[in-house]
Amino acid sequence: MSIVEQALEKSRAEQRNGPSRRAGDGGAQRSANRTKQAAAIDSTLRIRPQAVALDADLCREHRLLLHGAAEKDGAAVAAYRMLRTRLLHRAHAHQWTTIAVTSAGPNDGKTLTALNLAISMAREKSREIVLLDMDMRNPSVYRTLGIHPARELRQYLENGEHGKEMFVSVCSDNLMVAGSTSPTEQASELLASPRFDDLIRLVKQGTVDPIILIDLPPVLLTDDALVVAPKVDAVLVVASEGLTSKAGLAKALDLLSEFRIAGVVLNRTIETVPDYNYGYYSDDPKGAADKGT
Repeated sequence: MSIVEQALEKSRAEQRNGPSRRAGDGGAQRSANRTKQAAAIDSTLRIRPQAVALDADLCREHRLLLHGAAEKDGAAVAAYRMLRTRLLHRAHAHQWTTIAVTSAGPNDGKTLTALNLAISMAREKSREIVLLDMDMRNPSVYRTLGIHPARELRQYLENGEHGKEMFVSVCSDNLMVAGSTSPTEQASELLASPRFDDLIRLVKQGTVDPIILIDLPPVLLTDDALVVAPKVDAVLVVASEGLTSKAGLAKALDLLSEFRIAGVVLNRTIETVPDYNYGYYSDDPKGAADKGT
């Protein structure tokens, strides 16, 4: 039995029977440790997001892999678990905190990848995961989640107000999201402003050992991703087999070549696990062209 088959079988078993006591105890201990760390954060800086309930049917329709995903989604859960593990290993090795998620062109699945990756990362419980929707010309994180927040990230970048109040908690108490529902044509200017740096600092100061995922527009559509790339630790590029052209992906990677590439996620590849597929390619010389399947 291959490693992927073993992972899938384990995932199916957990979905049928629930996680083992040992796994549950480990998660409880990690949550307890995180709570202790959170208590040490200055109360004036601590981010306390508003918990928001999600529409389970809508999330399934949008292919979000929430806790208790259907057995048929076992392949997707296993794929994201593998992507999560590889990315967290690299983040730990290089001391990354901020990871941007982009693509060459539209409809490559970058927002869905960012959301499901954030959900998968949050399951480890030991740290807080923050997803920022910075695709400000076409904000879709909240639309995909089906929620309507009282405060929008765009408003913070415009006027600097209500920074801590714009975060919502979804799926897990250690997964926070901030984004917008209305687009703006001033995205590049807002992303280049000092308030972007203020926002990252606010998140780092107000959360426990965070990983900050930043959903950005496609590289070939606007310069927004290139504006943010110098401000983050690494960039994860999403491509879609059958949709992203080799020339388009090559051009996007060339534009990003002066920045650290965390890897390339290939969605819908026919060479990998059926039902939901992806490949992961790292720019690490020791693992170049290593497909994460």
